Amino acid sequence: MSALPSGSGVAARLAPAKRKTRGFLHIVRHGVGPQAIYIVTYHWLDGEDSGNHAERQERPWLGASALPKPVLAEGARALIELLERIGVDFHLREVRGALEDILRLGSANLPDLWLSDEEMLEKGLVEW
Repeated sequence: MSALPSGSGVAARLAPAKRKTRGFLHIVRHGVGPQAIYIVTYHWLDGEDSGNHAERQERPWLGASALPKPVLAEGARALIELLERIGVDFHLREVRGALEDILRLGSANLPDLWLSDEEMLEKGLVEW
């Protein structure tokens, strides 16, 4: 028998920490009332989405054709559920203010959202 514990706990301890990318969500509302739709797009802040090939080579996971993928939310409830799934913290004053701006002005940015490469793919915020 092995003296080492088995299972996913060991894998979790041995796995390297996943690098998170700093970015923000841009949300645009189209329409009003219950029929409104919201388009949510993740934007990187460290230049990866600028189209600069040299910058893309520094982050090979992006590939030559990786781009932010707009996600559609049909209605306010769907938007809230999408933001929860992405991991937005509704307790932050900036988030609440951005949601108010979406209702009042039609668009806003949710700042300081940190996601790993896998999280961006899993949540459908990047397309290849």
